[in-house]
Amino acid sequence: MGAMATQKPEPSADNARDAHNAADVHPVELDEQHPAGDDQQDHSAAEDAVHESDSEDAAEGTEAEGDNSRPDPLLTRDGSPAAALWSLNSRWRHINHGSYGAVPVFAQLRRLAYLQETEAAPQRWFGAAPERVANARAALADFIGVEADRFAFVPNASAGMTASIRALQLQPGDEVVITDHAYGAVAFSAKREARQRGAKVRTVPIELDASPEQIVTVLGKALAKKPAGLIIDASTSATAREFPVAALAELAKKHGVPLLVDAAHAPGVQSRPAEGVTASAWVGNLHKFACGFRGAAVLVAEKKFAKELYPVIDSWGMDEPFPARFDRQGTLDYTPYLASVDAITGLEARIGWDAIRTYIESLLEYSTDVVADALDAASGEESCVDVGAPAPGMRLLRLPGTMATNHADALNLRQRITDELGFETQITSFRDTGYLRLSAHAYNTADDYERFAEDAVPALVSWSRES
Repeated sequence: MGAMATQKPEPSADNARDAHNAADVHPVELDEQHPAGDDQQDHSAAEDAVHESDSEDAAEGTEAEGDNSRPDPLLTRDGSPAAALWSLNSRWRHINHGSYGAVPVFAQLRRLAYLQETEAAPQRWFGAAPERVANARAALADFIGVEADRFAFVPNASAGMTASIRALQLQPGDEVVITDHAYGAVAFSAKREARQRGAKVRTVPIELDASPEQIVTVLGKALAKKPAGLIIDASTSATAREFPVAALAELAKKHGVPLLVDAAHAPGVQSRPAEGVTASAWVGNLHKFACGFRGAAVLVAEKKFAKELYPVIDSWGMDEPFPARFDRQGTLDYTPYLASVDAITGLEARIGWDAIRTYIESLLEYSTDVVADALDAASGEESCVDVGAPAPGMRLLRLPGTMATNHADALNLRQRITDELGFETQITSFRDTGYLRLSAHAYNTADDYERFAEDAVPALVSWSRES
């Protein structure tokens, strides 16, 4: 069986070639009425591994932490614009990285090579796939912050959370605790599993501005009742705030309660995000801030809990131990897993993850102020929101009036902003209030948010006053 086909990242001097190769990965020319919503050369895994400690700051012009002056665009290690590494269509301003991410061109080309290899010799490809996936895990371990035998690849965070919820093996009368900040798909999964097994789900309200200590106190009372499991978010989707994962993990362990952590946004925006986390299960997407492919996420598990973890779809790896049983999933498309590692290692080689993270926070601090000032001035309302502990890579602003007070209205408003104003952004709702969620990545610039403040904010305020 062949070794993993992940290519060693090309030297940084190849950045110009990557940008040129964007001609081979054309942005899709979409109908303006219906824009998009949401060679076989093997190298050792050791050469491909991401070592966060090797990252250097390549961001000339990245401002010091806490300085809200206007950041210059991020540059690669060789001094070229970081944005040139992506193939995003300039017809829209893309300020919603937190939802769908964006894959750099060099990684798109690597995935295409994997797909071509698959179709050239399918039997050979699928025969070698489990070993390649295992090698990909080894290459990614340092980036995630745990040993390779502690985590498995899964298609997305929701799939990982569903597998973890099933591993609770709920019994009639059991109770699972979630919060009212939980991601919708995860809450749905918990409620379905509970309903099928005669258990129940209890939703604990957490105030938007609650401090980490207050969250621990509130959920500590729930843990004291010995539920069958506690499900929390590391960073919440609708409200863009952090939960105190480490403190809650220790408390759950003290009470003997399994803790399941939905850390969908963590990989990439946090360094070694799963390091030291003692939760029973922890799940993070690779397609968001890590800039991997949709269809790739990681499921980290505590050793005892891992014995009960199985893929959502049973396949030929069923009798193998964790995580090997997740590596052998029949004719699953494994290319998102392999090419996501290429994206992560390639961005380390070309920019450096420390530099990317520093730039994201600097840009968000500046941009949030710019957009908030514009909203406040145009609406006469206060848009800034106290979320207790802002999530890395995301910021939340309150929308004017009674806009997007429920999920359906939020989706409609998001699409209207895309269709009519030319911005891809995120609109959320929480407790009958609508919010604008801003996020950023290496390809964004201050100009993206300044244009939003100048062009989109007046329209939003006008729409909020429509009868």
